[in-house]
Amino acid sequence: MKQIVIVAACATLAAAVPATAQSAGAFMKNPAFQDPPPAQCISTFDLQHCAAHDLRVADAQMTTRYNGLRATLPPVARTALLAEQRAWLRSRDRDCLAKGRGGGTIAGVNVAQCWVDTTKMRSTVLADRARQPSAGATIYTASAFVGRWRGGEGTTMSITRRGQNFFIDNQWGLDANMHGTFTGTLTRSGLRFVRNSIVETARPSRGDAINRSALRGKTDCLIVSRDEGYCRY
Repeated sequence: MKQIVIVAACATLAAAVPATAQSAGAFMKNPAFQDPPPAQCISTFDLQHCAAHDLRVADAQMTTRYNGLRATLPPVARTALLAEQRAWLRSRDRDCLAKGRGGGTIAGVNVAQCWVDTTKMRSTVLADRARQPSAGATIYTASAFVGRWRGGEGTTMSITRRGQNFFIDNQWGLDANMHGTFTGTLTRSGLRFVRNSIVETARPSRGDAINRSALRGKTDCLIVSRDEGYCRY
């Protein structure tokens, strides 16, 4: 009997492949991390188990919001959204797996938590876009975007125009790798640009719609997602 227990325990540990060695999809399906999650997330194994549970919940919500947005779009836009989602899924694995390159016992936890946080952010973006006016409801002009914008906490966005092209110099976070210059395209939904393989859209908004205390009360702003926006200065 003891031999059987030992063998079973070894099989479970073998199934618990570190998050650093797999994709987010495989991590969610790892048989060692199935529900219910542990009552307390203390050990490295338990932390990964809890993260796998949180990722399944976040991924399910994101998928529901993706399908809801897709159902409102015409065929051409649906195809574009599918391509965007596939690119985002690739970037989720690539960017989060990079957080485990340093190794160590906590590397897998860092990767797993990154998957959870990134998925929640994507879910918020999809929900925000689903609440946008229909494609034909608003036609934006270049003047609504060109200028200098500040988002608080060191984030900025500077938009210039040359002919039909828009150039976006963007510092969207404090990390050194969260700065870049992107080419934007003016669409009926707003100013669209690709950042880290993810299609983003900036559109006019009020500061109160953005989850940033520094922007409250401001009226001339751009929103990228519920947690990212900038107001003119």
